[in-house]
Amino acid sequence: MEKMTRRKALGLAGSAGASIFVARRGLPKALDALATENAAAATAALTPTMTEGPYWIDELLRRSDIRANTSSATNNAGALQDGVPLALKINVFDADSGNKAVNGAHIDIWHANAYGLYSDEGSQQVGGGTSASNTKGQNFLRGYQVTDDDGAVRFTTIYPGWYSGRAIHIHVRVRTYDSGGNVATNYTTQIFFADAANNSVLSGAAPYNTRTPATDPTTDENDNVLTSSAVATNVVSASGSLARGYEATFNIYLSGVKGVTTAADSSDTAVSATLASARATKAANGARSVVLSVRADETLTATAKVVRGTKVLGKATGRLTAGMHTLKVGIGHGVAAGTAKLQLVLADAAGNTKTLTRTVRF
Repeated sequence: MEKMTRRKALGLAGSAGASIFVARRGLPKALDALATENAAAATAALTPTMTEGPYWIDELLRRSDIRANTSSATNNAGALQDGVPLALKINVFDADSGNKAVNGAHIDIWHANAYGLYSDEGSQQVGGGTSASNTKGQNFLRGYQVTDDDGAVRFTTIYPGWYSGRAIHIHVRVRTYDSGGNVATNYTTQIFFADAANNSVLSGAAPYNTRTPATDPTTDENDNVLTSSAVATNVVSASGSLARGYEATFNIYLSGVKGVTTAADSSDTAVSATLASARATKAANGARSVVLSVRADETLTATAKVVRGTKVLGKATGRLTAGMHTLKVGIGHGVAAGTAKLQLVLADAAGNTKTLTRTVRF
């Protein structure tokens, strides 16, 4: 069962000044654009922000296909998750501006694999015969996309599996930024599927059907996050089959959107940044860190890891604007002195990435 921490409560309180609207269902394709907007406004329903849960990690991975570990993962790099394919489309609209599409919103999704496991977690709730809960150093089934002119993003993923205490679901975070690179709008919610669709996948396809019980013991009706009033707004229809996979669409209507940064031009093909230096430091209290000096020539997201073999010794993430920046990666007290590798992954708004590495000694 996902628990509300003080940090999560503060995060929800900070976003209380705006509302999320989610369309109840798709509209006939024959309607023209104006009729579609009016119909969407009429059928939209206020939906509460839902908890981000204990498995949120800001991996800063801009990608549409989230099924595999990236090549930069420190454990099982490139490994693909087995499961029934799911093509997920998310549309974001601004209800305050006549349901205008929100261009430039960052949409993160993250969810469990067929065995009910999230990536990059040292321990987690499992069930159904799954016991290997340590997935540190992996980043499967996590990623973000930036909405286009139609307010849309698309993900290629797999149908999620279940874990103890929760109905099958996908987490969604919507963020916009101001001109200084600061988060201006921040919402989280969750996508659910009908129990019938869940049961069909879990009992009819491998590797889901290797677990006992085959179906999710927590249904939509008794899930502790999905309230009865949110069923109409957060349970989506999945069309397709076990053989060819499923498709689903989730429409989000936001009120109070601020600081939207539009997506970068598609002609942008490179990340403009340099790693000026990386050095190990030791504080008076014995705390050790690797300090990076990074010059960014554009707005970037940064993920810095210090690794030794497959073990991550420290990690830091941040958002960089143009200019010089200092990033600090803390090293645990129990880590033995010696050499390690620094991995700095930089991503720009166009989806380009750049990985810089250095050998450090502490």
